[in-house]
Amino acid sequence: MIYFLAHWDWILERSRADIVTNIKDEFQITSICPLEENNEKIQKTYSDSINWNISREKTLDLLGLINLTKILKNINSNDILHIFTLKSLFLYILATLFAQKQYKVVASITGLGFLFAGTKLANFLKIIIKPVIKLRINKVVDVLIFQNKSNMEQFLTYSNFQNKTTLLEGSGLNTKKIKIKHELNNPVKIIFVGRLLVEKGIREYLKLVEIFSGKEKVKFFIAGKPDFGNKSSISEKKFLEIKNNPNINYLGELDVYSELYKYDILIQPSYHEGFSRIFLEGIYSGLLCIVNDLPGTISIAEKTKSGILISNNNVTDFATEIENYNSNYLNQNFEYSRNIINKLYSVDAISEKLKEIYYELS
Repeated sequence: MIYFLAHWDWILERSRADIVTNIKDEFQITSICPLEENNEKIQKTYSDSINWNISREKTLDLLGLINLTKILKNINSNDILHIFTLKSLFLYILATLFAQKQYKVVASITGLGFLFAGTKLANFLKIIIKPVIKLRINKVVDVLIFQNKSNMEQFLTYSNFQNKTTLLEGSGLNTKKIKIKHELNNPVKIIFVGRLLVEKGIREYLKLVEIFSGKEKVKFFIAGKPDFGNKSSISEKKFLEIKNNPNINYLGELDVYSELYKYDILIQPSYHEGFSRIFLEGIYSGLLCIVNDLPGTISIAEKTKSGILISNNNVTDFATEIENYNSNYLNQNFEYSRNIINKLYSVDAISEKLKEIYYELS
């Protein structure tokens, strides 16, 4: 049995469900997460589902930790626990203070996120939890998976992790489901897709909207929701302003595979990305992708030869590349890029690498 653990059911549904479906003939996979908005999809996908009763809105939910401790005690010695996200890993490490670990543990650090954001609160939390991580991580984690070398080096220095590490770029795209763009829009449709977080660059995107305000040649769209359980989330007041902004078409959540192709430009002004899934999805769909130059986007741009990298999230440079849309679009070789994505980042490609890790631990 393999257990997939995350502090949010969206994580196990959004980017892991296709992997589970792909490998379920060889492994039984049980989800451990709060069964909330994605409850129905989770239960359909996984062999079994365990409800982890934890509040994401609290920095540290003690009752949630107690609940996790009870869950961990029921995992058998011949099973594998696979943890997703840094926050889930930290909560697991705390829970193991009260539950002896007998099984094998893999943790995927899909991005360093808020803890390494450089804010005063983040720096304070890093200092507070560092001794616990350094004391426990080598005892309770067997393998760490990273999505880019920069995150790996940074976290290993911070945690002093000395067990096995591996680099696995991406979480697997089901490219067979992605609809491909064949026609351009007039006016040009520009979209931001992601959680409405400061670290995802929502502020920069809103500045772009202001720059092009009143220009009829472009339309701006936002797909995604705030994450009020995240310290980086926009406020409820700001969210209301976005929905009422006449220059923004707010979409709510978007079915990326079936709807992204309807747009022309994807803007990703993120400050932290382990390995940008939406960048890959945008390229495969046939959008011109303009993204901040991060370790989790640079590698994609280099290998697929697609997209435009913006240094230091410079909003003026984003605007310039939007103005040059026609010539920029002609320079994209989407057929080449799709071949690379299928080879390196598809569900099939990532599943094979994960199976190797699981079999080695079994």
